[in-house]
Amino acid sequence: MSLARAHAKRMKPALHVQLNSPSSNPVAPSPAPIMNRPLMEYLERNPRDPSRESQYSIAAGADRAPGSIRSIPETPGGTRGPDPLMNYTLRPEDMVTIKKLGEGSAGTVSKVKHVPTGFVMARKHVRCDPNPDFQRLLQRELKTLDRCHSPWIVTFYGAYMEDDELAICMEYCEGGSMDAVYKRVADKGQTISENILGKISEAVLNGLVYLHKMHHVIHRDLKPSNIVVTVDGRIKLCDFGVSGDLVNSLAETFVGTSYYMAPERIQGGKYPVQSDVWSLGLTMIEIAQKKNPFPLNLAAFELLHYIVNQPVPSLPEDEPWSEEFRDFLGQCLIKDFMKRPTPEQIMEHPFIVESSKREVDMKAWIQDVWDFASPSIQSPKVV
Repeated sequence: MSLARAHAKRMKPALHVQLNSPSSNPVAPSPAPIMNRPLMEYLERNPRDPSRESQYSIAAGADRAPGSIRSIPETPGGTRGPDPLMNYTLRPEDMVTIKKLGEGSAGTVSKVKHVPTGFVMARKHVRCDPNPDFQRLLQRELKTLDRCHSPWIVTFYGAYMEDDELAICMEYCEGGSMDAVYKRVADKGQTISENILGKISEAVLNGLVYLHKMHHVIHRDLKPSNIVVTVDGRIKLCDFGVSGDLVNSLAETFVGTSYYMAPERIQGGKYPVQSDVWSLGLTMIEIAQKKNPFPLNLAAFELLHYIVNQPVPSLPEDEPWSEEFRDFLGQCLIKDFMKRPTPEQIMEHPFIVESSKREVDMKAWIQDVWDFASPSIQSPKVV
């Protein structure tokens, strides 16, 4: 499966987000009265600019070792493979739903197959509210998805309108989300090793640095369910549709999931990219412990008060975690964001540096988690 397509061309039907070459299976345009003109113009224009990313990749690697974990490459090899959907316009009639993967406030996610090619994807349906603010957010999300070409971000294959919903087609990650993974591990009575946790942390930080440096975006909804893994053990970020453009490195809106919000966000002020580092710390504690680190019986207001005023979560002292891992989590969970490192800075932490040098068979790990060798394997949810 490719990490990204090489080119994108203008679509013919106004109803579709054409991110592939002109198709031999055109569809007559249909009216879309709920879509405002600026959003429709964006869908038709499809302003991908691969040269911008190539230039940045070259500049980013100019003063760094070729194998640096901070070189922010577009793909592991620096090139883009062929796209199986290159010659097709994505159309609802060409999609067959295999099964439902999950449902939340943001929309419904299904595993689908593109019939003409047999290509399997994850498709997220998002209801298109006519509110101009929502449509601006949607336009920004599509623009960011379209321009992301990174081994640490799920691949975006295109989108189209279906009735009054936008269908967003993404890479299907067979290993599921990290919350599904750690629950599976808990059910099997197993643990997740520190070496695995290091590789997850390393991949997430690479993804955050990529979003920040390449696209001036903060994820702002980092949590286990938004970290997914492929059948080959590659860790990727997804669902940063609630993310925001950075303005002078500070974002001003208040969105995301309360359990993973940094104190500065809860207090309602501006917040920087360090907020994602706080969410990473909580996420890694949750994955390591295989449970949420906060009391689950708190009302929303009580939870927010707890995060701001109570001591930060930590790993139990009687468990054999290394001092490096404990210190890494402690650095992530510094309450004062002015003292908390950015994603790029914390990549210099010994825990991440050592992880980058270590060979870990992530493919064998995820296949063992889900018993992929078994003919009766049940595919996990990717929410």
